This record gives sequence, C-alpha cells and structure tokens, in this order.
Amino acid sequence: MFPETVADKLTDAVIEQAMRLSAEERQELVVSYIVKANEIWLVQGNEGFVMFENGDSVQLPVFPHKDLAQKFEDINEIVGQCANVALDEFTQTWLPGLEKNGVELVMFPTTSDVENLVMTAEDLAAALNGN
Repeated sequence: MFPETVADKLTDAVIEQAMRLSAEERQELVVSYIVKANEIWLVQGNEGFVMFENGDSVQLPVFPHKDLAQKFEDINEIVGQCANVALDEFTQTWLPGLEKNGVELVMFPTTSDVENLVMTAEDLAAALNGN
C-alpha cells in the first residue's frame, strides 16, 4: 500500500490503490502522511488555488502527495499545477486564515461524484496536533 516512509515518486499501482480508498481512509492518509512528509499539496490554477463551491460553502482540496494531486488534476481535466506548502506554514498561516474565511478542506478528493470527507480548518489542526 502507501509507503511508510516519504517517497518522491509513487508507482502507478500505489496511485491507483490510493484512488480506490474510502473517504475515511483517504482522510487518514492525508493526516498521517503530511506529518511524515512535512508538507501538504494543493492544486493551483490560473486564477489561484482550485476550490469547490457548493451553495454557501467553499472548500479547498488538499492532498498528501504531489502524484495524487496530479492524478486529481488529470482525471478532472484541470489546467493547473501542483503546489506544496510546508506543514509549518500551512498550520500557522493557512489554517487560521481558512478558518477565519469559513473555508473547509476536502481531504484528498478523487472525483466530484465520489464521496469525499470535508474537515474544518479547526478540525484538521486538532487532528494534526493529536499526531
């Protein structure tokens, strides 16, 4: 399954296996792997970071690894690039800003028609502190 240690490149088999995880398993993977890797991955489009808007809620998709963010771009035909943020910067700057603006986090989404788990910035901060 997913590497126990930080890997620069994931094999196609690992990517495919990760894409088939349940929403709960994908959430656990994000929380555990970003602590090990000391970074989190986002998708950046031409006009800023890719966000989902659903009624009144705005959500930022987050990924544990560049290759999984890239796979999300590819299957959803998003023109953009993967961007990593150091975990310290993410927890100290991003999470408070996201919380203030009411932006939730979508934990390693695969496609929009698949169940994806959403966390508040406050919940993710608490989960990371629990690790």
